[in-house]
Amino acid sequence: MMIASAFAPVFAMIALGWIVRASGLMGRPLWSGVNALNHRVLLPSFLFVLIAQAGFGEAGAGTLALASSLGSLIMIALGFAAGRMLRLKGPETAGLVAVAALWNLVLTMALAQRLFGPETAGAAVVLPGVLLGAGAAVAGFAISQGAGPRAALMRMARDPVLIACVAGIAANLAGLARFPALLTPLEMTAAGSMAVILLAMGAGLDFAALRGRLRALAAAALLRSLISPAIYLALAFGFGLRGEEAALLALAGGAPAAAVTYAFAADFRCEPGLVAGMITLTVLTSALTLPLATALALMV
Repeated sequence: MMIASAFAPVFAMIALGWIVRASGLMGRPLWSGVNALNHRVLLPSFLFVLIAQAGFGEAGAGTLALASSLGSLIMIALGFAAGRMLRLKGPETAGLVAVAALWNLVLTMALAQRLFGPETAGAAVVLPGVLLGAGAAVAGFAISQGAGPRAALMRMARDPVLIACVAGIAANLAGLARFPALLTPLEMTAAGSMAVILLAMGAGLDFAALRGRLRALAAAALLRSLISPAIYLALAFGFGLRGEEAALLALAGGAPAAAVTYAFAADFRCEPGLVAGMITLTVLTSALTLPLATALALMV
């Protein structure tokens, strides 16, 4: 019952976003601007505040960070291997790797806060997964478009999500959280970002994109909704994590593909239609598998 009451409102927000877009109240061109705002302002603000205020020295934070880092590296490798095995083109493989590795941070934190309260230890899980996942996504899309390693690194250095992570680490080390007045503008921005990003995720659902290229779509759903939560749960149990900590890893691993993945693909003009289909399918499949993975984490 606790899981149902936590999941239902979050997925209802996603459904509301789809209804708003499908009804014509806000057409697709307007949502393109919202997605750009999410990628360049709202999500970076959310990340910066979360990381700047995180207690990385708390008990268990190091183990959580290590488990999440290993999980991200495994999913990057599996995404690349699946693309090679299915003989996908470079841009298709880049999309598959991004979907497999890049966390849906906002949905994960929304569910974690509903399950465990606002003081959840999610930041220790978030940072490695976001850095590795976003780095792999940006690098993969850049290289698939013919950019060399140096150009890919330059694109990574300019990405707002990665900049926010690095800036958040610096602010945390500098003790910026002790001066709340300095964080207030970004906190206000971050406070409203969760609802907007969830609505935009729903508005981005594209059921027409589920037609064609079934192998790539099925691989994305399998990696994101089944294999990833299984790997993160195995890592959690292997590191002796139980309860809330194991559930956090299950949520991070099994949440649907992040909406920002589409923003990356669109920015690079790299298979945005396919990526939209992958996001749509993983939203549908994770709505079934994610509650089960979370329940398993809490029962063991």
